[in-house]
Amino acid sequence: MLASLAACGNSSSASASKTADGKTIIKIQTFNNFGYGKPTNERPGADLWAQYEKLNPNVKVEEIVAATSDDARSAFNTAISSGSNAYDVYAVDINWMPSITSMPDKFMDQTKYLKDNDWLDWKVEAGKTSDGKMIGASNDIGPSAVCYRRDLFEKAGLPSDRAEVAKLLGGDSATWDQYFQVGKEYTDKTGLPWYDSMGGTWAAMRTQNKETYVKEDGTVIATDDALKKQFMDLTATTDQSAHLNQWSDDWNAQFKSDKGFATMICPAWIVNNIKGNAGEDFKGWDIADVTPGGGVNEGGSYLVIPESSPVKEEAAKLVAWLTNAKQQVSVFTAASNFPSSPTALADEKVTSKTDSFLNDAPTGQIFANRAKAITVDPYIGGQHFDIDAKFQDAITRVDVNKEQSPEQSWKQFVQDVKALS
Repeated sequence: MLASLAACGNSSSASASKTADGKTIIKIQTFNNFGYGKPTNERPGADLWAQYEKLNPNVKVEEIVAATSDDARSAFNTAISSGSNAYDVYAVDINWMPSITSMPDKFMDQTKYLKDNDWLDWKVEAGKTSDGKMIGASNDIGPSAVCYRRDLFEKAGLPSDRAEVAKLLGGDSATWDQYFQVGKEYTDKTGLPWYDSMGGTWAAMRTQNKETYVKEDGTVIATDDALKKQFMDLTATTDQSAHLNQWSDDWNAQFKSDKGFATMICPAWIVNNIKGNAGEDFKGWDIADVTPGGGVNEGGSYLVIPESSPVKEEAAKLVAWLTNAKQQVSVFTAASNFPSSPTALADEKVTSKTDSFLNDAPTGQIFANRAKAITVDPYIGGQHFDIDAKFQDAITRVDVNKEQSPEQSWKQFVQDVKALS
């Protein structure tokens, strides 16, 4: 990604896009569901584009939604490296930010536009360059709980009440060992998978490490014994896995299957996907106020503006409006994307929110509790994304493809990491 960004050209002199009646077009790329658009059965939303265009009748917003974060990243890299002005605003995953902030001249400093917005301190810092430019406007965060199939728990003779499920998994002292021990008992009894995806489970686990692949001084630790132990411990639970890649068609199809997985680590934003895959009327899913191993922030995003945008001043006004507390409240109440603004977090509409799909669970309070449980701000260096992709490949070889033993796959991972340097 660094190489592609280095090649970025600057074409800010390009003429701004206009509609036939002279309105300025602001093009924004998002992914998954940021909750900005008009609500549909498949994609909940706060209808913010209509609101913004009413407040700013000289503007027309055009949103293109990539299916996944990986799809969005690929399109982002292509557009930025070519200087194509494909979009004026990009939604970016938190894991991309180190590569983006390392090239401050390629993205607009939004500091003066964001002065009235407030976000959690660690989100603010992750959006800044080393010389203090605010190039990433904080959107949501991903505090995570455990979503579970109430109906499958009942069939297995497990407690299905959300408070009892939290207690079963260890409550405030929950550990991954406890989570997987309950999973082993469940799988041994039912023959059904306990969790959805080993790769998805790892995505949560790694956020509890201060340093996973690279130390803050730049030392690569991805092949050290500490990570190998985590890899071996996780792959030892393969019998509990549904052997699926998250976002695959097979994964999508299992959310209401009688033979589907019983639990998944559940960041706030993924509730939309569960609902979309299971169907609004399906009542099998619930959520427990617990996270194995402590708090987890899985995901979260920023909005960035390339310097090459011909309408970057208008784009910055839009970004400031989208990421302020009021709009973050609207997006959470409509689409479950959890706010990064302390003002929004304290809003009664957030704290009192319930979700009828999750059996009227108090999701506002649950995710607020899960956010408070986060104690680790993991270091994500510029090499994180590439090494993590190799680690996910190593997991997939064992869990999904079943083509290598854990030892064989770890050996290949070590070789892959060395090849990256």
